[in-house]
Amino acid sequence: MADFFELTSWGLVGTVAAVTAAVFAAAVVVIPRMRRRSLRTHLAQAVSLLLVSVLVLLSTGLLLNKQNNWFSSWADLFADPSAIGNVSSQVYGSTPAADVTPAEVSQQASDLQAHPASNPDFGSRLDQDAQQGQYLSFSLPGSQSGQTYDVTLWLPASYLQHPDRFYPVVLGFTGFPGSPDTYSESVDYGQRIEDAVAAGKMREAIMVIPDVFPGTYDSECVDGTKSQDGVETPRVETYVTRDLVPWVENNLRVINSPGAWSTEGYSAGGWCAAMLPLRHPDLFGSGMVQSGYFSPIYSEGQEWTDPKDPKYDLARIASTEKPAVNLHYFSSEADSLSWPSLEAFRGSVFPPTSLTAEYVPAGGHTLDVWIPGMERGLEWLGSTSPYFAP
Repeated sequence: MADFFELTSWGLVGTVAAVTAAVFAAAVVVIPRMRRRSLRTHLAQAVSLLLVSVLVLLSTGLLLNKQNNWFSSWADLFADPSAIGNVSSQVYGSTPAADVTPAEVSQQASDLQAHPASNPDFGSRLDQDAQQGQYLSFSLPGSQSGQTYDVTLWLPASYLQHPDRFYPVVLGFTGFPGSPDTYSESVDYGQRIEDAVAAGKMREAIMVIPDVFPGTYDSECVDGTKSQDGVETPRVETYVTRDLVPWVENNLRVINSPGAWSTEGYSAGGWCAAMLPLRHPDLFGSGMVQSGYFSPIYSEGQEWTDPKDPKYDLARIASTEKPAVNLHYFSSEADSLSWPSLEAFRGSVFPPTSLTAEYVPAGGHTLDVWIPGMERGLEWLGSTSPYFAP
């Protein structure tokens, strides 16, 4: 019976909906027909209608929670984010090197890289007098993929002040539905980088966020092999690897080494952040996964490939191809979307692949878990990659 009233059960949703209907019927049918109409009768009707409004919002919230897996249980809902420091950790495959020696970088900037204000794609959006890092957004067409996506950049303040300095890159992916605004506003990932730099945990880095989940378009970051009526088949993997990465290398002062490129993503974006390094270790040396999963989860009507397509079977790739990449995973054990996927994947990780899994008992599929995971991921990145090391 307890399962009937679990937070994500249809029993709870149905019960609240039934109570809502009963109170509504009482408010509009029963109470107005009472023989003795008085101030008390009108007050009872007003309270009933107010209760209906609250119950409708509660029903909607429960249904959305069930669909989006925000909170898997009552424990998740009432977990104290301030107590999230109780983190457990486990390493699979190789143990990543700790406290690595910072890499020396010797690259020569092109005119385009040295003078970002003249860049035709984003130069007009630059604040030349900015004393802090800044976010810039623009549309970037892809010649290889044939698709166009919006891209958001975060450039540290020193980027304009030191035209000869080269930087590592964090390539960020949002969840679905999601928006780069989550990184630039709700999380302010650039500030997280600056905080880690100020604490001596990592060196300055550039962040690049392609908006590959625009609106209701669930691309899952794949190159689709199937078409859907009225919806463009994604070529996102090609866009990222053959359009976006070369553009970044040509237009920004970034370090040209896979070890200087890391992915970052939460929820569906966590899948992207795991998939891209495992499938393209020649481009990405590491990935940071916040409550992500390890096989694509397609939305209804947007099943772009066969769910068992070996091309996107990360467990197969990890166990047979053994790419030399490091992954950092952070989640709640109670996360019904992310945690089972980790359990199915972790046994497939063998050296030289490395998976550092950190987790808390509860907290939900929310930013309350992901933000601490992002902060721990940046610290991990600075301690395991010579290109991100302070």
